[in-house]
Amino acid sequence: MMNFPLSPRRNLAAAPKLLKRAVVFAGGAVAGTVVSAAASYVLVSALFPQPPAPGAAVAPAAIAARAPANIAPADPDLSRVARAPAPQALPAPDAAAAVASNLTPTERAENTARRLRAAPAPADMDALVVATKSQPDIALPAPEADTTPATFAARAAADAAVRDSAAIAATPSLRPEPRPETLAALTPPRAAPDIAPIRPRPRPDALVLAAATPAPVEAIPALRPRPRPAQAETRQLAAATVPDTAVAPAPRRASGGLFSSGGTCGPALARSIPKRSGNAPSAQPFFASLGASGSGRDQQIINELARGNMPGFLRDLQPVAFRGTDARGAEAEIVVCVTPDYLALGSDSDYVRVPLGLPAAASIANRFGMTLPTPRMVDAIYSQASVRLSPAPMTPGPQMSSTDYFLRHNATIEGQLRGRGGLVAGQKKDVVMASRMANAPGRVAIYGWHRNSGSPIQPVSTVHGANYADYSHGIRLVSKTAYLNGKAVNLDDLLASGRYAWLLNEEGPLPGPVIRIASR
Repeated sequence: MMNFPLSPRRNLAAAPKLLKRAVVFAGGAVAGTVVSAAASYVLVSALFPQPPAPGAAVAPAAIAARAPANIAPADPDLSRVARAPAPQALPAPDAAAAVASNLTPTERAENTARRLRAAPAPADMDALVVATKSQPDIALPAPEADTTPATFAARAAADAAVRDSAAIAATPSLRPEPRPETLAALTPPRAAPDIAPIRPRPRPDALVLAAATPAPVEAIPALRPRPRPAQAETRQLAAATVPDTAVAPAPRRASGGLFSSGGTCGPALARSIPKRSGNAPSAQPFFASLGASGSGRDQQIINELARGNMPGFLRDLQPVAFRGTDARGAEAEIVVCVTPDYLALGSDSDYVRVPLGLPAAASIANRFGMTLPTPRMVDAIYSQASVRLSPAPMTPGPQMSSTDYFLRHNATIEGQLRGRGGLVAGQKKDVVMASRMANAPGRVAIYGWHRNSGSPIQPVSTVHGANYADYSHGIRLVSKTAYLNGKAVNLDDLLASGRYAWLLNEEGPLPGPVIRIASR
């Protein structure tokens, strides 16, 4: 739809209405402005009152009301502060005050000064009155003209008297006042509480008398074996007279473990042991001519062993299996090959098991490509042995290391064995390699001699020197070729392995020096 402009006539008719509206709007705006300004003025006046004019009179009562009650002295050495005297009331304004507002500022000041001079002086002016902003008409007193030394001395004496009689007390001390002597004499001293002594109270006499005659205490069993009864000793001597019989070990097959296929023990792993010569001496003539003891005896023995003078059944190594989980959680089987009995010198029909010190044992083990067992290996040998003999201890003493004890104990073992062959255990302690040897240089480690229950008489011990040996010690050799899951490996590597050593040694990987000292 189209829009058409209004005609001139219509514009003239609408003009009065528009004018009225404009007047109404303008009037409303002016009225609103006036009202807003008035309200703002009232609000500002209420919040921020204006001070009186410079020449306006101020009532004395108002000045007194605004004056502070106490005024701090300006001089810190003054110890007495007095209340300021009330200002004197000014005379009532006369008729001339009506026209004071018409005076100039200078004229008003002169008029005020004249009225103050005409007012009477205050009665007490000993204290200082500090003029403040709310007391513009109060002035400080003029200084006295007399300033001679005598005047100052008199003032000092007066000030001292004032300080002595001042009403303000000195600051009390933090320490308590001393107790009067009479009160201290009347107050009885408190008894100290009984504190139980730290040390125990003395025993009654009856207990002391009873302790003076103690009951016999059972002796702690020593690590060395106890002496055998006399009857058993007689049987040992009888067994020594039994003629030697040849030992024919029963043939044994390799371990039938899960991973033992292809891994065999037997004479093949003992090829480093020389064959025994036909003119080699047997045990009886050799020990009959042996006069040395200790390391000298060990040297003569290993010289004969190095030439192969040992019974043939010791070359038929026997398998001992270890099955379990390695350090990575995988199932593993390790087979070690050990001599079926302890190291012996002589022929198959005449031999004697020979105890040796650690240096001699390690030397012959290295000569044959073998090493010494660990305590865990000794436990496994006993548990898997086909023949388990009971320990046969002899009377302890210095004679334990004698050659005679060696021969007698060997005869006792042969009497127990009765010609049986195979893997034999339980008849002697073992010279072993143990982790603690790393912290005990120059010591030999001994372990074993299992009872019928399977527990050893001798725990791991390093109390003896390296060259020590007695009748109860035996040397069982272990081939350095072992089988890990059916594969031939070096036993020294397994003993040093963080993954597999736990299967062969209760304390985990053996230190390198211990491994080397066992077959040097």
